[in-house]
Amino acid sequence: MSKIFEALQGTGGEVEGVLANVVGDASHVGSDRNPLARDEQDEHAARHSPAAESIRVVSLVIPASAPLLPFEEERGVASEQYRIARTRITYDLRRPKFILLTSPSPGDGKSVSSVNIAAALSLRSNCQVLLLDADFRHPSIHHLLGLEQAPGLADVITGGCTFEQAVVQAAQYPNLHILVNGRSQVNPSELLESARWHALCKFLRSGYDYVIIDSPPVSAVADSELIQMAADATILVLRPDHTKRRDSLKAVDTIPKEKFLGVLYNCMDSWFLRRPPSYQYAYPKLKRR
Repeated sequence: MSKIFEALQGTGGEVEGVLANVVGDASHVGSDRNPLARDEQDEHAARHSPAAESIRVVSLVIPASAPLLPFEEERGVASEQYRIARTRITYDLRRPKFILLTSPSPGDGKSVSSVNIAAALSLRSNCQVLLLDADFRHPSIHHLLGLEQAPGLADVITGGCTFEQAVVQAAQYPNLHILVNGRSQVNPSELLESARWHALCKFLRSGYDYVIIDSPPVSAVADSELIQMAADATILVLRPDHTKRRDSLKAVDTIPKEKFLGVLYNCMDSWFLRRPPSYQYAYPKLKRR
C-alpha cells in the first residue's frame, strides 16, 4: 500500500472506503506502474518515474489562430505574460497547489487562461501539472484542446471509470496531464459534495505539484463555491472589453480574501502610452583629439 493510502487511513471511513474505486486498485498505487505514486524519501523520482504506460498520451489539436499555448517564439509577448503569472504563482508565500480560475461572467476567458497557465507551469522541469475541467455546466477544455469529452471528471466521481482511465498526458507538454469534464446526469452540486470528490482531491494533492481548475463563473451557481472550498487559491479572470464593472466588484467580494491570489486581465490591448522594451544602452562617444 502506498504512502497516499497510509496517510488517508486516518481521514475517515467514508473517504477511505471510496478512494480505491476512484484511483483504481489500491494494490497498484505506489507500485512501479502508477505514475502518481509518491515516496516521501524521493518525491520527484516516484512521481516522475517512466512507468506511465497506464496513462494515455494524446496530441492536442489547436487551430493556429487560437489564443492557446502561445509559447512559440513568434508569440513572445503573450508567452512572457503567462510566464510572469507562473512566477507569481510559484513564489507566492502561501504556496498554493490547488488553484481555481473563475470569472464574473461567461466569455471572460477563464478557460483559455486555465489552459495557458497550466501549460506554462508544466514547462518547468520536474513540475507535474494537472489541468482539471470542473465546469459541469459548460465544459470547454475538451473542445479547446481537441480532446474527447469523456471519460472525464464526472465519470470518475460517479464511478464510471478510474482516474487513470480518464486522465491523459499531452504529447506536446509531457509534464501536463488533462482531465476533461466528462458526462453525467447527476447535478454538479451533488457530485462536488460527494465523498468521491473529496477522495479524488486528496489523491491529486499527493500526485501533482499544481492542479489548475477551470470552474464556472463565480456566484453563478453553487458549483464554484464548492470547488473553491477545495482550492488553495483563486485567480479572477477579467476582460476589460466584456466584463461589467458591477459584476467584477461583486466577484471580488465573493472570493475569500485569504484565497484571493489576484486578477488576470484577458484580451488587453497594448496601452498607448507604454514604451516598447529596449535593451540598448547609450555609451559616451570618445572625442578625437
